[in-house]
Amino acid sequence: MAFRRVARVERVPNGRGLSVRVGHVDVGLFRVDDAIYAMENLCPHAGYPLSEGWLQGCVIICPAHGWDFDVTTGFKPHDPDGFPIPCFAVRVEDGEVWVDVEDQINRPPRRRR
Repeated sequence: MAFRRVARVERVPNGRGLSVRVGHVDVGLFRVDDAIYAMENLCPHAGYPLSEGWLQGCVIICPAHGWDFDVTTGFKPHDPDGFPIPCFAVRVEDGEVWVDVEDQINRPPRRRR
């Protein structure tokens, strides 16, 4: 699939997310300072769209039950050993946001037996 153009940078709001569809994946786009991050747009607790939550710094808070995730890593803020929400490669060119959902940038390391 490679990179696909999904939105203009100015459409990604401050303090919240923007939901876009990339192929078969619902993706939340989040602006943190001058950077744009992309992650799967479903809270693992109840499947609620994270893009409808509240962004505090780099942490998105799910409005359904208050679960929180770092949009830069996909992990819960104080649990880097858990399983992250998939985050995807993003690039910005000429004011356009491009996302590659085949390039998951935060796969957890495999544990040795």
